[in-house]
Amino acid sequence: MKRDNLHLPFLSTDVLTVLVSTAAVFFVLAFGGKALEAYRLQRHNATLRSEVGNLEKRNAELTARRDFVQTPAYVEKVAREQFKWAKAGEKFVVTIFHVRPAAAPNPTPGVQTGDDSSTIGAAATSHWSEWWRLLARAFD
Repeated sequence: MKRDNLHLPFLSTDVLTVLVSTAAVFFVLAFGGKALEAYRLQRHNATLRSEVGNLEKRNAELTARRDFVQTPAYVEKVAREQFKWAKAGEKFVVTIFHVRPAAAPNPTPGVQTGDDSSTIGAAATSHWSEWWRLLARAFD
């Protein structure tokens, strides 16, 4: 038996082509992965820069607020508004406001909205109850 006619099933160029194309696909995928990672990092970096800008703006606002709080004008404002203090020689006036609930709209005369007896009775009851509350407050 002679071994002179022994051939490999693949040519050396075929093997070389497969190896080179595999390496090329590997490098393309690796480059694409790195490009995607760089894009994500740039977006994250932009988000962080925006957040830093907002925090610097907030820091400037808080610094201005701190500076204002340390002024005598702020101390006087808090003393007058929150603690109801007055300077020597000043008179302090307290105003009292009563918050009244919004009144129900009165029906238009001549327009019927349903049963007349219930509407008239309810209006008369509320009218007298208002008078009673008004007079009861006068004697308190």
